[in-house]
Amino acid sequence: MNKTVASLFCASAIAALAPNAAVAQDEEYLNDGVYLRAGAGLTFPNHWNSELSYNPDAMFIVPPPTGKSVDLKEDFVATAAIGFDYADGIRTELEYRYAKSDVEGLTLDDPVGGPTPGMALEDHVIAQFVMANFYFDFANSSPLTPFIGGGFGRAFVENEDGEKDNAMAFQGRAGVSLALGGDWSADAEYVYLRTNDLEYGPEDDWTPTGPAGPAIEGRYRSSSVMLSIRKLF
Repeated sequence: MNKTVASLFCASAIAALAPNAAVAQDEEYLNDGVYLRAGAGLTFPNHWNSELSYNPDAMFIVPPPTGKSVDLKEDFVATAAIGFDYADGIRTELEYRYAKSDVEGLTLDDPVGGPTPGMALEDHVIAQFVMANFYFDFANSSPLTPFIGGGFGRAFVENEDGEKDNAMAFQGRAGVSLALGGDWSADAEYVYLRTNDLEYGPEDDWTPTGPAGPAIEGRYRSSSVMLSIRKLF
């Protein structure tokens, strides 16, 4: 399933629920309060490109790879959030998100012979995020409310070798909400996320007789399409 098909799936799911919307948008838009949100979808990570560096005291007969690219498959993402709707077109929330992606292949950048062929791996990358988000809702007279938003927070990412690091993360999001009645709503949205540099490897342990490396540095990026259910209290 590519990004276009997944996006159409989310839009179709929201449209299918539209006839069941029992409360006028204008009424629900006036209500403020705490809400809970839970959802799931698909994540489409970019190729994870990283630079490799080595202990300056290490001696190599053959120059080692200078970088690597990890090819990640589309996979599952889940989210849960608690937020506040200010009933004036603004929402804020604290979100936890979990994404898992299987590794499809890995390519090393050989400084002598060029990139090596992709190697199939049976492993995965796990990314967890704690994000502070804000939204702008564009209310109208229909049950459908378009929205845009963004957020920042912390990413905790385990790479294909089981090494862990964390870094600042930033995201942008856009979607549409459908009022279902009884302070319930359904959201379909697209989310783009990227992190600052994540660092793995033994760089902090380098000594003249210490490990050669490599130390790994690169940014995690992904796109996701998600469906969520939201309950206002």
